[in-house]
Amino acid sequence: MKNTANKSALRALVLAACTTFLTALPVASYAAETAPAEKAAEPAKDYTIIKIGNDDIKNSEVLDSWKNLFPGGSAPDFNSFDENIRQNVLRGLVSERLIYNEAVKAGYDKDPEVKKRIASLEKQVVMQGFMENKAKSLISEDELKAAYAEKVAAAKGTEEVKARHILVPTEEEAKKIYDQIKKGGDFDKLAKEKSADKGSGANGGELGWFTKDKMVPEFAEAAYKLKKGDVSEPVKSEFGWHVIKVEDRRPVQIASYDDMKEALKGELANKAVQKYVEGLLKKSDIKYYSVDGKEKPFSTSLTPVKKDEKK
Repeated sequence: MKNTANKSALRALVLAACTTFLTALPVASYAAETAPAEKAAEPAKDYTIIKIGNDDIKNSEVLDSWKNLFPGGSAPDFNSFDENIRQNVLRGLVSERLIYNEAVKAGYDKDPEVKKRIASLEKQVVMQGFMENKAKSLISEDELKAAYAEKVAAAKGTEEVKARHILVPTEEEAKKIYDQIKKGGDFDKLAKEKSADKGSGANGGELGWFTKDKMVPEFAEAAYKLKKGDVSEPVKSEFGWHVIKVEDRRPVQIASYDDMKEALKGELANKAVQKYVEGLLKKSDIKYYSVDGKEKPFSTSLTPVKKDEKK
């Protein structure tokens, strides 16, 4: 059975039944540990990689499905995995195709509820494709450069701090750790042994560079009062009690325009899309009715109204 428009849409509905095959793979570790001795060459043309009776699965379909498992275009090369891993992925796609075929045999592609869900999915995909493309045309290079200039100006004269911390549940524990450090205790070792923040604790409490707005207020206020090399007395935040060590301070480092460009596009795209959609709302003839058929006011603003602004 060859692919049809309905089949492509329905595939999204039955994919959930096969996610174990496709998402349960520890792909990062497999890529590192089981890469074949010689990487397979990417085929110049598409080809049939699986036949199920008279049904074909093309290599391009496999690669598309593989890429969809890794948001943001971060998919590793499918051919860098060994044969066992590749066949595991292929079994997922074959299983999906077999389930689809069985569903069609049973008439589910004609089921009114399924067709309604397909139509809803199709609408979402069409809108998403349109808005992704539209967002690109809504943002100019001049706007990106202006946004970058604003960030540079805002960062001027501000400082960032490089710090470590040890997080514990109680003030008593924090005081004991603080006393140990003041008596010459190794901050790195204590963080690894005592910190409830296992992520930073494994690296000796290392938090890297941050600006004041990136931390909870109590932590940020305490850290920014410390000089290089200083250790704070216990500081309470919503997460527990911290002992903080500032390792360095410096003026905020601004990334280059080229390095920030993609992030800026994301920021501006959200605002531009909202403005575009609000424009569509404002120029459309929209009527809003109550249950008794009376017309009611309808806001075309996408900005949430605060409680104290409501009348």
